[in-house]
Amino acid sequence: MDRDLQSLMPRARDAQHLTALRYFHEVAKTGSIREAGDKLNVASSAISRQISKLEAEVGEVLFERLPRGMKLTAAGEIYSEYVVDSLLALRRLGSEIQQLRDMKLGTVKIAAIEGMIGSFLSPLVSSFRREYPDINFQLLVASAADVTTQLLAGTADIGLAFNAPAQEKIEYRLRIKDPVMAIMAPDFESSNIEKFDLRSVAQSPIAIPVATFGIRNLLDQACREAKIPINPTLETNSIEALRAFAKNGDGISILHTYAVKKELEAGELIARPITSNALTGGTIDLCILSQRLLPVAAKEFLMFAEDRLTHVK
Repeated sequence: MDRDLQSLMPRARDAQHLTALRYFHEVAKTGSIREAGDKLNVASSAISRQISKLEAEVGEVLFERLPRGMKLTAAGEIYSEYVVDSLLALRRLGSEIQQLRDMKLGTVKIAAIEGMIGSFLSPLVSSFRREYPDINFQLLVASAADVTTQLLAGTADIGLAFNAPAQEKIEYRLRIKDPVMAIMAPDFESSNIEKFDLRSVAQSPIAIPVATFGIRNLLDQACREAKIPINPTLETNSIEALRAFAKNGDGISILHTYAVKKELEAGELIARPITSNALTGGTIDLCILSQRLLPVAAKEFLMFAEDRLTHVK
């Protein structure tokens, strides 16, 4: 066969050519023009003409005409692979286009940490729904560890976490630096300190998240490395309780800055850095299950979120 194999690729230029590809595929499957005609409810002569046209187009015999049916030639085997790929691609394309038409039926399932709900996720969803008003959302508030668990279980399409634990099957689409800091009221007694060392923070009245939070993992790592014990005044799984502890002037809350973005912008709270490599290495993580084919609505929202998150880097 002296013709370049690339010339055997089907060129889906029009509906008639696509029809010929479907006829070819059915004959290849059944090994018979008559059986293909019966399945497609098409006259055998019409199928035969289309097969002959395809052979003329590629300049190769695609079928051996046997007394009891049709058998693919070597060129036909190669051509068949391209036909199958083309028909599958068209089917996927048709499915995605239909899903786009049916976006009103789409649901985006998100697992997110509490600290990202009010400051980022809610405004993002509101902005997205102005473009796609009929999209529904399911939101599960979870710890950083539970965000990845929900992705692995398939109960969430998209995860938004702080310092999400590494998982082989999790794809981190975007990671934004967001350090863990000492958060306090502007009139708190230590508010004049511009930068805290970890020991002075540990000796203050402090509020910290429970062990399932990404913030707490970084704090524990920092304390281990510095060999500093910590005895919190408040330990909680509520970001709101941590905010309130600081706003009420009860002490220092250990939080990443985006969890208190609105309060910082309004001047209700202030953030002071803590001298610690571990605490400055915090990240906001937008993640999905690796290699999962997302529903169209979720895929569209993911791209929307990536664009918005990129601009807060």
